[in-house]
Amino acid sequence: MESDRRFTLLLLLLLLFLISITVHTEAEVITLTPDSFSDKVKEKDTAWFVKFCVPWCKHCKNLGTLWDDLGKAMEGEDEIEIGEVDCGVSKPVCSKVDIHSYPTFKLFYDGEEVAKYQGPRDVESLKTFALEEAEKAAEKAQLGIDKEL
Repeated sequence: MESDRRFTLLLLLLLLFLISITVHTEAEVITLTPDSFSDKVKEKDTAWFVKFCVPWCKHCKNLGTLWDDLGKAMEGEDEIEIGEVDCGVSKPVCSKVDIHSYPTFKLFYDGEEVAKYQGPRDVESLKTFALEEAEKAAEKAQLGIDKEL
């Protein structure tokens, strides 16, 4: 009986450990809304790579877990956030940033749209784009600051 209780306790601890690993290794894709979008994409020195979709779009559905997978792949990249906007419920955001087709992928830096992604839809291509465009935007912003000084 004591061995059964120990075994159950061991299994429970193992399960909790596995859950904690899963929770900590899953990068977050942040859902942006009309209330949060402007403030988030204006964060200083932060690039936001944002997917704009609607639930009924077959092309959006065909992305499957791509955006979540990108979020995981970008984990640990400083100053780059992965976001998404549901244009079905956040129409004002999508109108403001000129979204007319789905899915649309845009990179923002310091509140400004700096690039629209139109390449292959795979994690490596998306990640490369986000890293390169964020670096360009940061360099451009730094040049602007240097000119002001």
